[in-house]
Amino acid sequence: MRLIWGLCGLLGLAALAQGADGYYLRCERFYEQNALESAQATCELALASDPAHRPALRLLTRIHLDREEPSQAEAYLERLGEDPEAPLLRARLWLLKGRPGEVLRLALPPTPEGRRLRALALEALGRPEEALREAQGLPLTPEVRLLLARLYLATGRPELGLAALGATLEERLEQGRLLFLMGRPREGAALLEEVLPELAPRPELQRRALATLALAYFGQGDWARGQAALRQLSSLENLPGLLLARAWPWVLGLLAFLVLVLLGESRIEPLRTVEVVENPLPGPGSLYLFLLLALLAAASLAFVLGKVLFANGLALVTPYQRDQLLPSFYLVYGLLLFLGLLLWQRSRLAPVLGPLEGWVEGFWVGPALLLGLYAYGALRPLLGLSTLPLHLLAFLGLALMEPFFRGLVPLVFRERYRSLSPYLSALLFALAVPGPTLLLCLLGAGLLWVKNRTEGVLGAALGWVVAGVVLSLLPTPWLRRF
Repeated sequence: MRLIWGLCGLLGLAALAQGADGYYLRCERFYEQNALESAQATCELALASDPAHRPALRLLTRIHLDREEPSQAEAYLERLGEDPEAPLLRARLWLLKGRPGEVLRLALPPTPEGRRLRALALEALGRPEEALREAQGLPLTPEVRLLLARLYLATGRPELGLAALGATLEERLEQGRLLFLMGRPREGAALLEEVLPELAPRPELQRRALATLALAYFGQGDWARGQAALRQLSSLENLPGLLLARAWPWVLGLLAFLVLVLLGESRIEPLRTVEVVENPLPGPGSLYLFLLLALLAAASLAFVLGKVLFANGLALVTPYQRDQLLPSFYLVYGLLLFLGLLLWQRSRLAPVLGPLEGWVEGFWVGPALLLGLYAYGALRPLLGLSTLPLHLLAFLGLALMEPFFRGLVPLVFRERYRSLSPYLSALLFALAVPGPTLLLCLLGAGLLWVKNRTEGVLGAALGWVVAGVVLSLLPTPWLRRF
């Protein structure tokens, strides 16, 4: 009798296992057809038949990772326990959670998938050169081709990225973007218009295509098509919210500046007598007008360069293209401010520059600027902020801006706003120079202290040059830390 009951138990267990395997096979077929909901339901039936069925646990983890559901994926991964695929699945989980550093600590196998995940982690950490070395030589799946295209673009070789792409929908979208960024906006826009109807089921790809189309059309002066693309994009994206998320430091700086100006104006007492002063200082209004004219002139030159180099008038605000133009923009902006000061306030130039021996201070100001940039580089990924263009031309431009922002501006503000002058001077520098507002405000305050200490701007100006020369000697991977 016991033998009969034992045989019945074995037969029941076999039937149960066969049921779990059968459900799993159906689940796998659904997964291959990208029917993720059906695959999930069928795999859950397999687990109902056998709660420890490892293939079903693995596939359910992948399904939740594909659907970007980290908590559910982590729960199934914990149930999976020790498994050959567990490190790969855990790496995908860490990437989904935005913790790429954890991926590099895992003992990933040297398989194509392991190398791809490691390359994705290196890309997320801002180390595209290492990621590219890891990704090269992998089997050219659509995911790998897209990864290579992104990495080639990040390392300044978009033409290689374009050559690496295939013919899937997402790759054609990336081809359109790369054609636009490389200076072939008509070809890029035509390709994006072709794939746009197919992107309707995938809003995230549709947003990328419409954003690129809007830039391409506006950059070519095609306002009608640009506005049409922008209207479609606004139905998918909160554009004011997106702009505020990027420009919030500048907006806060502007509000602080306006509050301080109003406070300073409220402190001004009406004059009882009129005092005639020889060679009076210009007022803040003249200062703002001069600054605006210099900014518009530099932006106009950037517009012309963008048209010539990339057939895009908005190259200064376009990813990849702005990296090529910003150094020249900074240099021209600095030259215009310096030449304008030379022609407009020549008599004040010598006191602004200060004693000639002040240039020696630049040899410690330069390393101090580099230290500040390095500290900011460690913090900015946490805040999602940008940095300065780390190019010698940009730093030469910043050096040429010193006589204006650290020389004339504090004199004008001290004449009118007294004790508020240092705060207004630092804020105006951060607001008037396109770039990382928070960093420019902090550096402006520090350089103003240097100017007061040395009684001139030569040390601060030379500090920018020293910092730029040092950065120009560093290899590109090191620059990504600033």
